[in-house]
Amino acid sequence: MLIYVPFNDRLSNIEQAIVAVEGFIASGLADSIGPTASTPKGAAIEVDTFIGCNILQAAEKYLQMTGKPAKTTEQIAKALNQGGLTVSEGSISTILRRSDNGENPVTRVGRSLWGLASWYPGRPRRAQAE
Repeated sequence: MLIYVPFNDRLSNIEQAIVAVEGFIASGLADSIGPTASTPKGAAIEVDTFIGCNILQAAEKYLQMTGKPAKTTEQIAKALNQGGLTVSEGSISTILRRSDNGENPVTRVGRSLWGLASWYPGRPRRAQAE
């Protein structure tokens, strides 16, 4: 069932929302959300976070730090580069796709969506090539 809302009321609601968003941005709180390389737990990615790790190890560590799937390989690439690895989005994508089998802790859960296999215990894994 649709409820008709007069145009002036809708316009007023939109204007109120804009004012609220502008206030949120002006308060500085908007800087603490969005695509950043810090984790929800507050453990920021430092310049040496991924030093000594290969791409798979670093991707796993990044996912563990964030506690949620990475929405794009670009997101992983930015975090790994910030954490001390020099990698491209293409190399990360290739390595993660090639290693997405029953043995590795990082698994593809959607197009360019990567998570830890332990988060999806019932999800079938791609068979290893023999």
